[in-house]
Amino acid sequence: MDKAIEDMNALFEEARQRSEFDFVLTLINYRGMGSRRTTTNLYEWFDAIEFYRGLYRSVSGKEKTRIGTVLYSTFFENSDFYNVIGSLCRVKLGYKGSSYLFWKTRKYERYLGVGEKQAFLIELLEDAGKQSVISFLNSNHVPEIRNSFFHSAYSLTSDDYVIQYSDPIPTVGYSFKVEQYLYPKIENVILFFENFRKLYQDSFNFYHEEKIVDGYFPEPVKVNIIGSKEGLKGFRIKNSVQFFGEWHDSGILYDEKYDMWAGLNIQMNSDSLETIEISDSLGRYETKSDITRDDSEFMNLIDKVSERDRPKEIHRAVSLLVKYAETRFGKMVDEKNPYKKKSLPKSILPYYHRAIEVGSKFFQMSQVEDRIKDVEKEALNPPS
Repeated sequence: MDKAIEDMNALFEEARQRSEFDFVLTLINYRGMGSRRTTTNLYEWFDAIEFYRGLYRSVSGKEKTRIGTVLYSTFFENSDFYNVIGSLCRVKLGYKGSSYLFWKTRKYERYLGVGEKQAFLIELLEDAGKQSVISFLNSNHVPEIRNSFFHSAYSLTSDDYVIQYSDPIPTVGYSFKVEQYLYPKIENVILFFENFRKLYQDSFNFYHEEKIVDGYFPEPVKVNIIGSKEGLKGFRIKNSVQFFGEWHDSGILYDEKYDMWAGLNIQMNSDSLETIEISDSLGRYETKSDITRDDSEFMNLIDKVSERDRPKEIHRAVSLLVKYAETRFGKMVDEKNPYKKKSLPKSILPYYHRAIEVGSKFFQMSQVEDRIKDVEKEALNPPS
């Protein structure tokens, strides 16, 4: 647990050191004009979990389990929590963060669930070297608890939590002792939450005076970060836009009078933002020889590229799919254990098949089709 907190502390500082402008953009999380406390769900999340924690400490027995499970489940639901962590990973790695990190594609005719957002985050955390945060999520988030609680599919004794009308917890079953299994996870969640909240709030409060930094918006610019005794109040880029032959400043500023963030001469063009984010994401995967943890984020990126149907993006996406498939094919060829070798095609074929699905409209795919035959032939060969 200590290591996960250390990793989060390091991530905030590493992102700030890599690109302070993008670090500030991640903190502001600007999606459009609006109140600082209502344009993100972080502040209500901060307040709610603090309230739940007070109740959790004040009761016992079933009441403690109920309110503890509220706290536990609420912690894992917050979207901007994942968005901030994912964006900081991207900034640390040299890319832009995003206020819309987890896209909703046509494949997902709904907002992404907790498990999906965590899966999209895992490879970013791996690339950023934050394996302890991955371990924290994997060891403390139990979907069966959250799902059964939110759907009232559970029952309680003074000592036990029993799952009803739902799937059991793997290796645990349909019931567990709350003292031994649930309460330690709740305590870990509280520790991680308190640290994350402090890091986020301290990052805002860090800026007590104006500071000029280098940034890209999207071209190289000098950015004036605006600080005050209350902390970060936005940024201004001087003479960055031109109207009727005259230059004007642009930026995102906190309006004291109306208690809101306001864009100054900034046009929020969703298509251009998405183009930059997709290019950044493709570029990040182009630096990776293989996907080591979870390909959910990558496959979601491929879905988005496919939806946009732009030849240059399609070419890059297909190249990536084939690259990862070829890497895995090479590992299969070199594998000496016949039983392990027999299992490898199932991790290879989806990449080749997706490459054909996405790229056949634009490219001749006969080499990929031939490779699929090679892999399928290997899959049919019995272990010797």
